[in-house]
Amino acid sequence: MRCKNCGWENPDNLTRCEKCNTPLEGASFNAAPTAAPQQNFNKTVNEAAVFPETPVGAGNVCPQCGYPMRPGVNVCPNCHYGETEVETPVRPAAAPVSPAAKQVKASPVQGTVNPWVQVAPANKCVLEPVAQEGIESPAALHLKGDAHELNRANLDPENQTITSKVQACLTCEDGQWYIEDRSAQHTTFIYAGEKTALKDGDVILMGNRQFVFHAE
Repeated sequence: MRCKNCGWENPDNLTRCEKCNTPLEGASFNAAPTAAPQQNFNKTVNEAAVFPETPVGAGNVCPQCGYPMRPGVNVCPNCHYGETEVETPVRPAAAPVSPAAKQVKASPVQGTVNPWVQVAPANKCVLEPVAQEGIESPAALHLKGDAHELNRANLDPENQTITSKVQACLTCEDGQWYIEDRSAQHTTFIYAGEKTALKDGDVILMGNRQFVFHAE
């Protein structure tokens, strides 16, 4: 039976509210708390005078906060003394991470290399200018890849005897480098410093005379 004055839920055999001592005659209602209309209580009860007719003694008040407790109640409604405490599991502290492990974790993933597909290294070569007395030499030309077009801009920007278009093409096939003249004046030659293979139609410059080679 609920008191209309303070809202305390009393046993059905009581005629007065055990919390505020208000008569309970005609004050009970059976509606569910969620469906009951909003109650506007008149006042706040002094908790020190909840049970004026009951002598204070052992078992009548909460041993922790002194709140009055009706007979048979083991849990204090004020401080909840007497409830069984549920231990909160303690999460173990995380192990410290070494600086080396942090560095490895932060490194970007580069991907897995297929061991059955090996990428061949890029072919490289260098064209080193021969020093000439009184003339400043250009920087060496470092090339990487299989095919390159050579001209004045990348060989020697100040040399007017090299065409500004395409002087020659430098290619690499199966690890072997080849050069092919592309200039309009046909001014790309190879110095035969050692035994050099010739094929039919090769042009040989000796002195200032050109000779076309034919095999018979």
